[in-house]
Amino acid sequence: MRVAVVGQGYVGVTGAVSFARQGHQVCGIEQDADRLRPLALGRAPVEEPGLQQELALAVETGRLRFTESLACAHARQPFDVVVIAVGTPPQEDGSADLSQVRTVLSEVATLLPALYVVLKSTVPPGTSEMLLAEHPTMRPRYAYNPEFLNQGSALDDWAAPSRIVAGVCSEPVIGMLRELYGLVACPWVVTTPTSAEMAKYVSNTFLAVKISFSNEVARLCTTPEVNIDDVLCAAGADPRIGSAFLQPGLGFGDSCLPKDTAALQRWAAARDIATPVLDAVIAVNRAQPRRVLEALREELGDELAQAEVAVLGARYEPWSDDMRAAPSLSVIPELVTETAAVRVWEPAMDSGRLEQLFPGVRACPDMRSALRGARAVVVLTEWPQIIEADWGGLATELAGPAVIVDGKNCLQPGQMAGLPVTYRSTGNRVPAHISDSSTSSAPTP
Repeated sequence: MRVAVVGQGYVGVTGAVSFARQGHQVCGIEQDADRLRPLALGRAPVEEPGLQQELALAVETGRLRFTESLACAHARQPFDVVVIAVGTPPQEDGSADLSQVRTVLSEVATLLPALYVVLKSTVPPGTSEMLLAEHPTMRPRYAYNPEFLNQGSALDDWAAPSRIVAGVCSEPVIGMLRELYGLVACPWVVTTPTSAEMAKYVSNTFLAVKISFSNEVARLCTTPEVNIDDVLCAAGADPRIGSAFLQPGLGFGDSCLPKDTAALQRWAAARDIATPVLDAVIAVNRAQPRRVLEALREELGDELAQAEVAVLGARYEPWSDDMRAAPSLSVIPELVTETAAVRVWEPAMDSGRLEQLFPGVRACPDMRSALRGARAVVVLTEWPQIIEADWGGLATELAGPAVIVDGKNCLQPGQMAGLPVTYRSTGNRVPAHISDSSTSSAPTP
């Protein structure tokens, strides 16, 4: 098939590359000239494992090209289907901004010959029906087909999805979608566009529920005899619950969950529908980054104002350069305000970018220089270099008595327990001593 993918952000470029890998002839449409130029040269605009290599290969083999104008490309050689993956960023009130979707659909409605339309952008329930009321001739050729990609595994998620959700108004569109996805094998959920839109929001909201609930459970697991890792491991082993996203820490801060939970909350409020669970999930998440400073205040007290703090990592996740909702954006400015000095080590950013993003900090080229003389260490990103570091050696660089606040619960608890520092995580993670059963006086059942 000849496929146009409009919008070359995270979802769009992943989709364009994936469709090319499936054997389609793909044209990526991008109106941002600064983004379009590197794309045309085979350079990925976002960081994602494997994306750069696959993009360069698709461009080199001619299966994928990029241009600015959908109309001009369609006039030269008509497309069979246009996939719309433009942004729907949050507005000030939390609702989704649909202006880019409306603009693209208005252009698609004028194209001849007419083509199938697949909307992938995340939109509130009822959006497709609203748009189709504006463009009724598009209804027999329209599908709402949300994406369910995880940052860090997007290409694999596209190639082997857990499900494909197809919101359609007519049967022929299903045949087109099956041809578009080719040999991808997974369950299909064929439903109405509005149900598909709601399914996308519900999926992301439930992932957010698991994260916020994990953080709430962590507050119940702070005493030495309760280990949060063991508790959540045991709960997640139940297949009815699952271990994915049962992870306490700084809360959800990727590009999707904060946006989609806020948009669904706003959608419900506009219809006078109470959402106490969703409201609580958002409230817990907003409060979570503040617990870093609370832990430092508890451990250092009045000495916090004179303390130097080392921050390790600024990204939300190592494999994503998306900083839109990263907890560091609120944590680091608070540290700058309340401490004597803040040094930041972030291997994926140069010093100029770091110091521009976080005024008042000093960027460090390595972990050791960031830690030297610090009273406190705050871990905000689970970089492998941090997890695998020789903390016994690094601890000697700290000014004691020092505290390590592990915002991502990623450090090895056993190693932390042997250091001359106070280790703070979200919930207790320091392993408790378990007596040898052979010496126990308890009766054997």
